Amino acid sequence: MSDRTKARQPAMRRSPQRARGQQRVSLILETAEQLFADRGYEAATTNEIAAAAGIPIGSIYQFFPNKEAILHALLAGYRADLAAAYDALATPEFARLPFAVAIERMLGVTIEYGGAHMAFSRIALLSAPGSQLAAAADTLFADVLARFEALLAARAPGLGPHQRRLYATVGLTAANAILARAISAKHAGEYTLGHDLLEQSSALLVAYLTLAIEQI
Repeated sequence: MSDRTKARQPAMRRSPQRARGQQRVSLILETAEQLFADRGYEAATTNEIAAAAGIPIGSIYQFFPNKEAILHALLAGYRADLAAAYDALATPEFARLPFAVAIERMLGVTIEYGGAHMAFSRIALLSAPGSQLAAAADTLFADVLARFEALLAARAPGLGPHQRRLYATVGLTAANAILARAISAKHAGEYTLGHDLLEQSSALLVAYLTLAIEQI
């Protein structure tokens, strides 16, 4: 993310210093996340967040200037959580796994996190082009992309930087398209189809990246 992009992001008015303030911010973020997951970011309002949290609207504006600042606070949490989950994979055992299994494990981190945080899934996979969510989705995609590029660098050192970026981008973009369909299917009550699509997204990514490195 560029410094210019960071400068455009709305910041919190202030960070809570006491336990009560920290609890209030956590409540705001948890409530906003649930509303963003249920209604979508564009439809949800700060008034609805306050009502659902059972707090005065002024309690939100005490910490956040607007809804976008709440979004970016959630985004920062998602990025930190994902980074920690991917870092936890970086063990000697993981380094010895077959390439296909390593890919499945890495994609599984994102899928598992998305299942536990549906607002994250909406941001990462269902954002309308040109929207504020699309910019957030690009940030999340870049984080995951970097992890898969690093995996390719470790397992296929013969690939150049451009090839690693190309293969990882194509593979993840295709997998994400299937994941988006899986989410839509589950929202429509087609749970078996949604589950099968999740499995196919992993199968596609494994097959594509395995074929890519076999061409070296």
